[in-house]
Amino acid sequence: MKENKNFAVRETNITVRGDKEISHPIFLRMLEMMRGRGFTVGSDPRIDRDYAILSKDHFAGSKGDLLFIADKYNTGARIEFYQEINVENRNGGRYDFNKFKKMPYLIQKRFLVERKHIEDFLLHEGLSCDSDPELKTSYDKVFHKLNEPSRHWRSDNLPDYNALDKDGVRISNGEVKYFRDRKGVLMRGTVYHNINNMWWVIINKDHYTNMAAFELFDLLTKPENCMRKLSKRSGHHNPESRFVPSEENLKNWKSSAKQAGRFGRADLANRVLAYLYEINWMSRKFEFIKKENGRLGLVETEGNPYFMGQRIGERKYDPPQAVKLYSRNLPMSSTEASWINGLRDYVTGGKPTISRWFCEDRNGEGGQAYLWPEVRERLLHIGAHV
Repeated sequence: MKENKNFAVRETNITVRGDKEISHPIFLRMLEMMRGRGFTVGSDPRIDRDYAILSKDHFAGSKGDLLFIADKYNTGARIEFYQEINVENRNGGRYDFNKFKKMPYLIQKRFLVERKHIEDFLLHEGLSCDSDPELKTSYDKVFHKLNEPSRHWRSDNLPDYNALDKDGVRISNGEVKYFRDRKGVLMRGTVYHNINNMWWVIINKDHYTNMAAFELFDLLTKPENCMRKLSKRSGHHNPESRFVPSEENLKNWKSSAKQAGRFGRADLANRVLAYLYEINWMSRKFEFIKKENGRLGLVETEGNPYFMGQRIGERKYDPPQAVKLYSRNLPMSSTEASWINGLRDYVTGGKPTISRWFCEDRNGEGGQAYLWPEVRERLLHIGAHV
């Protein structure tokens, strides 16, 4: 194999690249250099606890409040710095995004000093630097992406499906376009084509974003475009999403579900399945049934639609067919299977079993977010939602 060896710095991550015969000894000498600068360096306690066989390749350490984790692999090694003072992820700072931005000022400065020593050490070891340039303004960052050697497509002569805004007006590079943020607030920026129908939008010198063509518009094309804030239906803005039932409510709903019996609960679950199909959360229509042997079964009541030889507007379906309800891999998408399995366990056990991400208030975003509180409410009322 070639003896190419280099390193790259990205945010708080430093990667040493090269075959392990070359990169690993350099990496271990780098850790020794860090020990000499006051770092404590040892094995990673989490790896020791959960994956002891991998301990020899994983490291962790600290210098004051500046922490790091590191590991070796066949084509190189890496070290990543973080802190545990300003933390968002409940599992700790090592799992946070934007680790450098979250560091307090003095920890940032300590990291920059230590990074400079590590870079100097790796350059002295004969490694070349392959880091991206440090770009400060959003303009510099976007134009750096526009001029990357790997960018092999052209942004002129774009097809309409990649270059028409939401009102059908063609977008050109360098234009000022408007868009709405997640709260419906009117925003604007200068646009440059990214890839397919995605466009970079430079909002100011510090911020830019990536928007689809159909999210952009001109201010005067339609009257509603001028509104400073346009209310959108969403789980966040729907009061029902903030509804918290009382313990008495939950007790009554669970009690009613128990009293309904297994096939009474099957009827309740079928209403939920019908609603999910109605709002297109399930692509196929299923129903729980009572089989001849008295057990619970499942049928697909509206199979794949077929149109060959039919009149315009006429839709027919394959005949209903039975589906194995207790198969390890149900013949459907994983999302549909999660609904079927959750409601199946609710029917058979009479206990609340549905606790999916799209039933939680904090996820009230997206085009159909306003439906999530309604799904949650239906599940609560039949005693199926945890």
